[in-house]
Amino acid sequence: MANTVFALDIHDDLVTGVLVRPVAKSLEVTACGCADVGLQSVETAVAEVIAQVGYTTGECRVALGAEYFYYRNFNFPFTDARKINKILPGELAENAPVEADRMVFDYLFASGKEREAGIITAMAEKSFLAGQLQFLQGQSCDPEIIGISGTFGANAISGLADVPEDYYYLDVGFRRAVLVVILAGKIAVMRPLVFDTALQAGFGLTEDGRGISVLRPENLSTVFATFVRSVRQAIQAARIGMRGQDIPLYLAGPLVTYPGLAEALQTTLSLEVKSCDLLALPLLKVADEAISCRHQGVMHRALALALSPGKQGREFNFRKDAFRKKGSTQQLRRYTRLAAIPLAVLALLIVAFIWHDHAQLKKKQRALDTQIREIFTQTLPDVKRIVNPVQQIQVRIDEAKNAYMAGGATNGGLGLLDLLAEISARIPPALQVQIVKLTADQSDVRLRGTTETFNIVDSIQKELEKSPYFSKVEISSANSSVKSGTIDFEIKLVLRQ
Repeated sequence: MANTVFALDIHDDLVTGVLVRPVAKSLEVTACGCADVGLQSVETAVAEVIAQVGYTTGECRVALGAEYFYYRNFNFPFTDARKINKILPGELAENAPVEADRMVFDYLFASGKEREAGIITAMAEKSFLAGQLQFLQGQSCDPEIIGISGTFGANAISGLADVPEDYYYLDVGFRRAVLVVILAGKIAVMRPLVFDTALQAGFGLTEDGRGISVLRPENLSTVFATFVRSVRQAIQAARIGMRGQDIPLYLAGPLVTYPGLAEALQTTLSLEVKSCDLLALPLLKVADEAISCRHQGVMHRALALALSPGKQGREFNFRKDAFRKKGSTQQLRRYTRLAAIPLAVLALLIVAFIWHDHAQLKKKQRALDTQIREIFTQTLPDVKRIVNPVQQIQVRIDEAKNAYMAGGATNGGLGLLDLLAEISARIPPALQVQIVKLTADQSDVRLRGTTETFNIVDSIQKELEKSPYFSKVEISSANSSVKSGTIDFEIKLVLRQ
C-alpha cells in the first residue's frame, strides 16, 4: 500500500468511509465519515461521506452491501482454474435468477482437495454495477476494487489474536446483516440477512454521528429475537456438509457493541460470541484529528476494506471484464516517460547486435545455399535446371503425396469412415458415452455427446490425444444437465496437417 487509500462502504441503510495512509511500518487513519441513509438517497449519503473525509484524488476502493448480490456454491471434480472458467458460465446460466448475459460474476475457491474444488460464486446485474460505477466516477472515485461488504471484515479479523481457522462472521447494520462462514481460512458460505424488519426499533446514527440512536426501544427484545432466529436458520443451513464441531461467532458492524444483541445471540445459538475490534490490530493507529473514527462498530466495514491487501482470489472484485479499470491519460504519459530511456538503450543494443552478426549471417546463408543445391542434385538428378530448389522439391513431394493418397488431397487422405473408425477405436468400450452429433471439415472435427461424469469427458480427451491423426484435442464445453442429470459435452479435434 504505497499511497493514501480511500475506502467507501455502501449499504442501503448506512454509508461509511475512511482515509488511511502508511506511516513508517504502520497504517494511520487520518479521516472518516458516515451518513445514515434514512430518508435521503444512497447517492446523497455517498456524496456526504466523500465531503466529510475530504477525498479528492488517490486510490479508491468500494464495497457494496451483500444484499445487492446473488450467491451460488458449486463443487467440481477437478481443480484446474481454466476448466472452471470454461464450465462455470454454463452452470450459472441454469442457476442464475435472471438471464446469464445480464449478469457479471466472480468466484473464490472455498475448499479444495486433491482432485476436487469447491467454489463460491457471487453475481450482480451488469446494469446495476454500471450505474454504480458511473455515479462513483462522477464523484472522482474510480475504484481499484469493487467488492462485497462483509468479506473484507471476515478476512481482516484473522489478523487478530486467538482467531481460529474456522469461524462465523456476523456483520449487523441498521437494517441489513450478512453471515459469512470461514472454513480453513477461506470464505465458504455467504448469507445476506434482514435486520429490524419494518423498522420496528428504528436504528440510526445520533446527530453527531458518533453513536447509535433507537426510535422505539420498547421493541428491541422482539427485533433481537426475530433476528436471532434467522441467524440460527442460516447457520443450520450452512452446517450441511461441514465438520460437526461448534465454531465461534464473531460479531461486527455498527451494532457490534449495542447492549443485548450479543447476549441474545449467545443464549439462542449456544455458541461462543465475540466482538470484533480492528482498532486492536498492533500496526493500526488513529490520528488525533480523526478521533471520531474510534467508534468500534460504525467504521469497521470501511476500515476492513482499507486494510485489505487486495490480492486476487482472497475477496471478490468486480473490476473485471467489461468493468476493468482503464489507465488514465496522465498515467500513460508518466509510464511512457519512465520507459523511454530503457527502450532507447535496448534499441541501440539491438542495432549493434544486428550489425555485428550481419556478416556472419551472410556467410552462413551462402554455405546453406550450397548445401541445398547439393542435396537437390542428389535427390533429383534428372532435373538439370535449378531455379528455386526448395520450391522445386516441394512440388515433387506434393505430387508424390497425391499419387499415393487413398482419399485424395483433403486432410491427408483421411476420409470420414477412417475418422469414425479411429474415434471408435480410441474410445474404450467400458466408457458409457453416447455421441449425438459429429461434424467435420478440412481442419477439425467436433463431437457432441452425453455421458455420466466429468471424469469420463476427461478420459475421452486423453484417449483421443493418443491418435496420430489429431494434433490437438480440447474440451469446448462440459455442462451438467439439470433435467436429465447427465453431462453434455463437446470436444474439438484438430486434424494433423
